[in-house]
Amino acid sequence: MRIEITPLGSYQLINIEEDLNVIADLEELFFLVKGYIEQGKLKIAVKFPGISYIYSGAIAILLKCVKLMKEGKGELCIIEKNPDIRGIFASLNLHRLIHIYESEEALVSREVEESDSYQWGTGGLPA
Repeated sequence: MRIEITPLGSYQLINIEEDLNVIADLEELFFLVKGYIEQGKLKIAVKFPGISYIYSGAIAILLKCVKLMKEGKGELCIIEKNPDIRGIFASLNLHRLIHIYESEEALVSREVEESDSYQWGTGGLPA
């Protein structure tokens, strides 16, 4: 498994690539998330480019990461363009626990929209 981390807006983007296009174990992700929480980085986006299947054990680790982030008052989201993988997440109702975006652009545009509504939502001018 190869992991690449880059900033994406206010998020840390964790790109996880697997040689076999199948994600079986995400234990390393759990330790990364835990470390980010300890550093005060509370917005994490996880992306699985090129995968065609994700095992239940990997989904269980994702849920542990979501729980850990919520306990730390943070947010973990998933960026997944593969409709089959999004379908797996939807059939498990994961979209109720984790925001799932089709692209990095979709996440960034939601972040901009939230920022704009926060600044203008009080009826005053932005600071």
